[in-house]
This record gives sequence, C-alpha cells and structure tokens, in this order.
Amino acid sequence: MKRTLLILSLFLMLISCDIYDQDEYQELVVLEAYLVAGRDLPVVRVSRTLPADVEYTFEEAGLSGAFVQIVLLDDNEDDETIFSYEPAVSEPGFYLPSPTDHKVLAERTYRIDVAFNNRDEVLRSETTIPEQIEIINEVKDSVVYQSDDRLEVIINATQNSSRKVYLFDTIAKEPSEENLTPFYRAAFDGGDVELDELTSNSSGLINEGNFTFLDDGSISILFPWIGVAFYGENRVITNSVDPNLADLIRSQSVQLGGSTLPPGEIPNLIYNIEGGIGVFGSISSDTVTTRFLRPNESQ
Repeated sequence: MKRTLLILSLFLMLISCDIYDQDEYQELVVLEAYLVAGRDLPVVRVSRTLPADVEYTFEEAGLSGAFVQIVLLDDNEDDETIFSYEPAVSEPGFYLPSPTDHKVLAERTYRIDVAFNNRDEVLRSETTIPEQIEIINEVKDSVVYQSDDRLEVIINATQNSSRKVYLFDTIAKEPSEENLTPFYRAAFDGGDVELDELTSNSSGLINEGNFTFLDDGSISILFPWIGVAFYGENRVITNSVDPNLADLIRSQSVQLGGSTLPPGEIPNLIYNIEGGIGVFGSISSDTVTTRFLRPNESQ
C-alpha cells in the first residue's frame, strides 16, 4: 500500500497550515485512507493539524484513542458488513484492519467512521470504488524520452467512461542521480526535492480532454513526459480515481501554484470529510513495465 500513500505526498505539506478563514488557529482532525479495488482493506491514518510555525511530523501529529471502522454498504446504503480496526502497537495514529480475507470490491460503496474516547470529533466519509480497469494493449518495452513516439496505454471500456478521471504513478526501479531526467535533475540540483521523493512520481490528473475514445469504447491515453523522473526501467501504474481523490488533487494543485488566482481568492482544499479534513478515496489500477531511454539511446 506504499504506492497509494505516495499519490498524495504533497498533501502532508499542507495539513500543518491554517487553511480555513478563521481568526485564530484551530486544531483539526485529519483522516487519510485509500481503498484499492481488489486489494486488502487499507491502513487508516488519523492525526491532527499543527500550527504553521511548528514543523510537521506524523510522529508528533498522530492521534491515539480513535475508534475506526470501515463499512461496506448495500444497494440501499444500509450497513452490509462492518470491518473493525485496531491501533498499531508502536505507531500512534496508524490503525490496522482486523484479520479478514475481504478484498475491496469495485463499484461498491464504503463508509468510514472515526470517533474518539478523548476527543469530541466524529468523522465520516463515503467512497464508491471505481470500476476495475485493465490495460488491454501490448505496451512497448522501451520508449525514448520526449520523442514523438510516446507511451500509449489503452484501457478497457467501462460504463460512463467519459466521466472517469485517471492518474499515472511511475515507480522507478533504477533511481539514481545519474538517471534523473532534465526537469527533475534541475529540481534536485536546486535543492527543491530529495532523490527518494522522486522514486514514486505522479503525472497529475488526466480527464476526458486528454484521452481518446476508440471505436470499441476503450480509452487511449498518451503517457505525459512530466511523469518520468528517471531513465531506465519503470513501473507505470494507471489509476482510475474516485471523485473524493480527484477533488482533493484538483484543489491541491491550485493551492500549490497551479492557478493565477490572487492569494485572497484561492479556494480551500476540497476534502469530502464530515467532522474533519483529509481524504477517504478509492482507486482501481493496472500496471505495466517499460524502459525510458535517453534521447541518444537506441531502442
């Protein structure tokens, strides 16, 4: 589940700040969990915001004393199955599912409930797992970085495909300073990022304006070069993301400079969490492996 936690690596940079219109700092509870279709139930992280003048670490922010459960809902939105959670023994703020053989079901709705024995907050959120996606084309073994011959991923047809939102994660198998692509090499040399922060890299959201519908209803997506941090072998993970996750990433991009709005007009992050902030999101995904070659390398 490390990969899903890395999708929103910049999220933790924001939750130590005062992000609401308020005269004085107010501590808020932060919830973070990602369900992945076909995978085990996720680890749940429960923490608190810290003042803007305090360095953020999860060890400092993690909250003990939470009661956590994830509930599978039926077609009438009633509780079908309740999955209980237990606190991790040595890691405050981490909550682990009780033993179960349940795998997250695509196209089903789950709810999370969080309450405390030492706080008044009660948090709740729901997510509907995206339809399971599958990469149906034979992906190239290697692609020359920034060439016209880009990596193409074709995804199986799903219902309401036009309303789907996708995101690529790229996990480098050969991360090294020598293998950094030019854009990320400049960021690394400038001291803006550490090498291990780039090992798992996100493309940003991709919606219907950036993919092509084929005659059989499948979707062709060209992999964006911004997703490539390292030359060499990479795992390319195509994710279909739910609205909760899409809303947070979209609003996050505005907060981090993806907009020309003046500071006083930048909207708050969109959380879709009752009683707190954070994200309870879901993903379906499929993975391929390819090599990104330097422009002077031959395929």
